Amino acid sequence: MKLSNIGPFVVLSLLLTATTPVLSAEPPTKETPFDFYSKIGDRVLARMESGVAITEGVIRVRRRHENDMDFSKYNPFYWEGRLTQFRIEDFTPRGEMKIKFTLLTEWPQDYMPARGPDFSCIYIGDPLAHETLRSKFALNFRMKHVANFKHFEQVVDEGAFRAFPKQLAPGKLLTVEYRFFNNEKHAPWKSQKDRNNHNLSAYYSEFFRIRVGTPGIYIDNLQQVNVMPAPSRYSGGWTTIPTVRVEPWKALQQQAFNLTPKNSQPFLLGRTWFHTDFKTGKHVSDRSDDKPSVFFEEMEDKRSGYSASLYNVTACNTCHIRNGSAAIPQLANGTVPIHTTVVKTMNRKTGEPHSQFGVQLQTDGDDKEGTLVVSKYEHKKVVLKDGTEITLFKPIFAIDGIQKELAPVLSPRRTPALIGMGLLGAVTDEQILKLANSSKGKPNLLANNAIGRFGWKASQPTVRAQIKDALLNDMGILSKGQTTLDAPNGAKKGRGELPEQALNELEAYVALLGVPPRNNPTDPRIVAGERLFHKLNCQTCHTTTLRTGESSFPELQNQTIHPYTDLLLHDMGDELADEGPTESARMWRTAPLWGMKNTLHAGDDFLKKFRAADTNVNYEQTQAAAQKNQPLLLHDGRAKSLAEAILWHGGEATESVNLYKALSKQERSELEAFLWDL
Repeated sequence: MKLSNIGPFVVLSLLLTATTPVLSAEPPTKETPFDFYSKIGDRVLARMESGVAITEGVIRVRRRHENDMDFSKYNPFYWEGRLTQFRIEDFTPRGEMKIKFTLLTEWPQDYMPARGPDFSCIYIGDPLAHETLRSKFALNFRMKHVANFKHFEQVVDEGAFRAFPKQLAPGKLLTVEYRFFNNEKHAPWKSQKDRNNHNLSAYYSEFFRIRVGTPGIYIDNLQQVNVMPAPSRYSGGWTTIPTVRVEPWKALQQQAFNLTPKNSQPFLLGRTWFHTDFKTGKHVSDRSDDKPSVFFEEMEDKRSGYSASLYNVTACNTCHIRNGSAAIPQLANGTVPIHTTVVKTMNRKTGEPHSQFGVQLQTDGDDKEGTLVVSKYEHKKVVLKDGTEITLFKPIFAIDGIQKELAPVLSPRRTPALIGMGLLGAVTDEQILKLANSSKGKPNLLANNAIGRFGWKASQPTVRAQIKDALLNDMGILSKGQTTLDAPNGAKKGRGELPEQALNELEAYVALLGVPPRNNPTDPRIVAGERLFHKLNCQTCHTTTLRTGESSFPELQNQTIHPYTDLLLHDMGDELADEGPTESARMWRTAPLWGMKNTLHAGDDFLKKFRAADTNVNYEQTQAAAQKNQPLLLHDGRAKSLAEAILWHGGEATESVNLYKALSKQERSELEAFLWDL
């Protein structure tokens, strides 16, 4: 095919690249053998068909490119009219110079010379460069309209292959992007605009990376463009998402990278429930959402009034801030009420739920049971072998106005980050029991011999059970099988049980959140830290690798994951124990370590420092800022550093802690580098 037949958009790009150096697809070191990627897990959206490599997937519509501010946000009406799919058919395994790209949208798109679905491939940009260079591609096309202004195609054919033989050679990583524009004359879009003036019509896709000649998409390589990522970056199997570069505080909010078209809409609707205020019915947007979402009034009416007259909060994302955790007051004067860290309340003699407060203290609402505060911080010093002194702090929680002798035992539970819950739910019981047989850990056997996996005490067996428990005890919301409020003194119920469809969608959202990748697992300093992790026998409880089995979500089946937990209960000693009289006071589920850096990053969105639409911001700036956030670790947020968290361990971990105390300063630094890379 003649170069002049490729099209005007492409000809311009080819002329530009005559003087623009193309980044080499060759890594400076030997490539990872491709067979290593097959061990990550089953692919649900990639297959070979008649010799053609087929890759399919969904696009979550974005308002900016991958390397820009605002890329990671959920935009107004993200749940309505935005379903978008892509399909890639790679004919090179058959010896043809041809790759076909398809775009399918839910609502009709504009299609005119100045505005229409565009497609780009062969990335020649620099993620840290000026805005125009961060998203630069060699080939740029206006896609061909196929049907209904919802179906578009583009073929990269022989002309492009001959112009770019190195970049389109078998085995090379090819990065692509779609861009498209909802038709603003479409009546439903106009209704949205009338309701929310922030409504958008211009969208970008993620950067999708394929390996020419094989099916499937890949995440990025954070250190080099156009180079395959190390397989060890895949913490969550194929659910693992690319690096959330410029807004790292939003890394825990992204959809699984292998999300299927069937589950895309339930996931998005589930997010709307997660961001619903169940008292008012309104959408609760993130603080950094400069274009906040708004429900239609009918939707608000249907969602309002579900919370009872006592609760801790009325929206899931009030505690799970950016799907991470919530801070506790740093001032211990008892004047700051706490709603986002819950406390279980128990009888001091029996350990059973307290007669006055029930299972959990509800701190808000017309019939609230009391005000939770931090009354003081206790502290002690620990001296390491090299003479380093570390001060450990412990918050003492109290119910304001209740005399100590009348107060229940309080077991504080910090909000856990939402990382890979669907994957942990898909780990087989047999695997957990096998781990129990080879360690001192114990499975928490619940009713019908179900194994608890979720919560600080492994008290819930499934994602759905965990959601229903949080709805009931944290927000006063009833659901099927959960029809009695935790209110010994009585309370007014909400409008009724939350519909099963809402629970289905909430479950899809929580289960199908993508797991963030490792940053740089092959860095020598991080590798040294990983060796120390094993030298200290941390992996005895923080099990490195698990394998999922069957799941109702095909995205989660047969994935190799690295959560660093065995999902078992372990005796952690008196220092971390509840005050209660039962043996379970010392028992805690092994906390997963994956995504520790991302939970840290979610602690602050730097709204004043990095403003929306600022084209001068790059990911080195935002990542560096987010890494300086204050850690809050362990079940009550007492540890403000990894060293503190490790030194609070006791019981079964005593020997490991003693080994840690003997490490040099450099070794401790290497260990922390490894843990913050997870």
